[in-house]
Amino acid sequence: MKLAIIGLGNMGQAILSGILKQDIIKAENIIAADKKFAASDYEVKSEFKEITLTADNKKAAQKADYIILAVKPQIIEFVLEDIKSNADSTVIISIAAGVKTRLLAQYFGSNAKIIRVMPNTPALVAQGMSALYYSDPVEADEKAFVEKMFNSFGKTAEVKESEMDAVTGLSGSGPAFVYLFIEALADAGVLKGLARKTALKLAAQTVKGGAEMVLKSNKHPAELKDMVTSPAGTTIAGVETLEEKAFRSAVIKAVKKAAERSEELGK
Repeated sequence: MKLAIIGLGNMGQAILSGILKQDIIKAENIIAADKKFAASDYEVKSEFKEITLTADNKKAAQKADYIILAVKPQIIEFVLEDIKSNADSTVIISIAAGVKTRLLAQYFGSNAKIIRVMPNTPALVAQGMSALYYSDPVEADEKAFVEKMFNSFGKTAEVKESEMDAVTGLSGSGPAFVYLFIEALADAGVLKGLARKTALKLAAQTVKGGAEMVLKSNKHPAELKDMVTSPAGTTIAGVETLEEKAFRSAVIKAVKKAAERSEELGK
């Protein structure tokens, strides 16, 4: 099984790291292409020393069974033009936000095996969330293999292509919204006298713990919230302020705007 990864930015590196750590594909069967590899002073990370590196997209695509396109949507058509004649019978996996299957099919044909994936940056610490959409020609064993690759650095969920823009707005952009919330929680702790380092640790672990409660308790977030909010207590006083300031509405609008931007990128 041979894999090509085109684009080795943060997300490409996270995907590659997960695949190597879980020994899903041997390093000698992986080739990564990125223009930065042409620089004489570029130093590759030690964990990637055994894979093949090239600045030539065509070379990377030539013998690959699976190609992961880990590039920005703004440049993906340049990459597609590069590799379109070197990707016959290959499974094409795109993580470019907003880029629809119909565009990819223009380069590889209507019967091409195309998979769209929206991962997110917590993949960098093996806690990513990846939503996957498979075009009809993708076979069951290929789906299982791709799911295994993306589970190597987090969790996965299969979605319809029509849902991908919503996924982009929610889990794709969502980490940035969570970081803002953690920063705000920590700032509030500092305002009330906590050391910055302590406040940040308290805030981050509180968000992490809350997320684990949602994932593992099978309880609705509203029920978990009610478990914390005692009558006339401290938490309900804070909740009142969040409701007064339209906290939930602001989050909904942020996800909606991010999803709409994803739709614009796909046009």
